[in-house]
Amino acid sequence: MQAMPPETAAPADAATQVVDSVLHTAMTIGRVMRQRLPGDQLEPATYWVLKNLVTSSMRITALAASTQLDTSTVSRHVTQLEQAGLVERGPDPDDGRAQRIALTAEGRTQLEASTARRREVLTESLEGWDAADLALLERLLGRLVAGVESRTR
Repeated sequence: MQAMPPETAAPADAATQVVDSVLHTAMTIGRVMRQRLPGDQLEPATYWVLKNLVTSSMRITALAASTQLDTSTVSRHVTQLEQAGLVERGPDPDDGRAQRIALTAEGRTQLEASTARRREVLTESLEGWDAADLALLERLLGRLVAGVESRTR
């Protein structure tokens, strides 16, 4: 049996093709963004831990929830980051028994540098795109992310 040309493919086949393309694209971009880029001093696994501490300090349990990692995994990352001088522990004003984890100045510097490298890769990848295509990409990616998040919470 011959395959139908793409323009006459059944809607389910077209949707499957798009889903497969989105999976491939997300995995490829995710792999690149999770690897150590040239010049990075941060371990890729700890990048997201630091990224979640940018706006405020938090307890290990809250950090684990925000990174969607196991508490023991986050605890190990925090210990490594603390030894490297990238985070510090301090008292939790709401609970004297608990500690809050915060970025140090060096942690913020390294995170900003690592983020700049990732932005540079994406910026260079979008060179030559016109403003309308960029706006459309942003709108469609936002719609896709909202759809995925609404089904996975």
